[in-house]
Amino acid sequence: MADQASRLRKQMELWRVSPESAAAQMGQISPPPRPSSPSAHVIAVASGKGGVGKSNFCVNFGLALVQRGLRVVVIDADVGFANVEVLLNIAPSHSLLDLLEDRSLEDIVEHSPHGLSFVSGGSGLFTESIVQHPEADRLMRDLQKLSSMYDVILFDCAAGADSMIRRVAAACDDFVLLVTPEPTSLTDSYSLLKWLAAAGVAVSPKVVINRVHSLEEGRETAKRLQLAAGQFLAIEVSSLGYVMDDPAVVQAVMRQVPLMIHSANSRAALCYRQVAERYLQVWPGDVPQSSTAKGFFERLLSVRRMWPFRAGDHGG
Repeated sequence: MADQASRLRKQMELWRVSPESAAAQMGQISPPPRPSSPSAHVIAVASGKGGVGKSNFCVNFGLALVQRGLRVVVIDADVGFANVEVLLNIAPSHSLLDLLEDRSLEDIVEHSPHGLSFVSGGSGLFTESIVQHPEADRLMRDLQKLSSMYDVILFDCAAGADSMIRRVAAACDDFVLLVTPEPTSLTDSYSLLKWLAAAGVAVSPKVVINRVHSLEEGRETAKRLQLAAGQFLAIEVSSLGYVMDDPAVVQAVMRQVPLMIHSANSRAALCYRQVAERYLQVWPGDVPQSSTAKGFFERLLSVRRMWPFRAGDHGG
């Protein structure tokens, strides 16, 4: 956190004096080496409650990675809340459901003019009905092709605890938890981790604190979650940093242009770059060993078989 605060102050001062120099400096950072494995790195992005800015995070964090030279696709799996397409101002022609109608993968991937791709999950895709669909196995096999097309797959999960996030958390390479300083967000985030632990899902979440009003508030919020998860759940929570509360975020949403494009020199945009940089510092140079052995969607299929849906299979 201290490192991010120091770098953020320096970059904000540079942007104030000379935005052109700051942009040039960011452009001088060489992108990380592209993974040699055919399997993409899958990052599940979750939150304990809705309304914390999870889809906004996926879009702008994804764009920050794109600007570092990585190929990124967002899978909008938040059923009933198609926020990614709204934020990018793109009406998708198809969704993952169309794979069951013999559409090709190329048909359902949407490409934004900013370099970020996304796939609409389609209402009801990640529910009991679709996972029990006779064609579900083929669907997962088709989706595995995404792993050879991209370096990073961001999985925008539904908020809170439900049966699908348990499966995604068990199969993903990284689990990012988005939290705000509000006490309800902290409580619900802790409850989500507790529910996953009780379900037998081992996660080592990377937390991002969103909408902080000061650097100290960001540090304190992360520390509170880290202490509670460590003491009562024996879960190690690491911090990826924070995103400052910024009116530019609301302006970007209203204009349906991603913040990283709409206000590239805003405080929040600089924070997104810092979070992406921090993530890439722990990037293993290649995708994890689990991915080289078995891709995400194959692991997700294995989890589905291990944990079949049952009536009332939801968290709470």
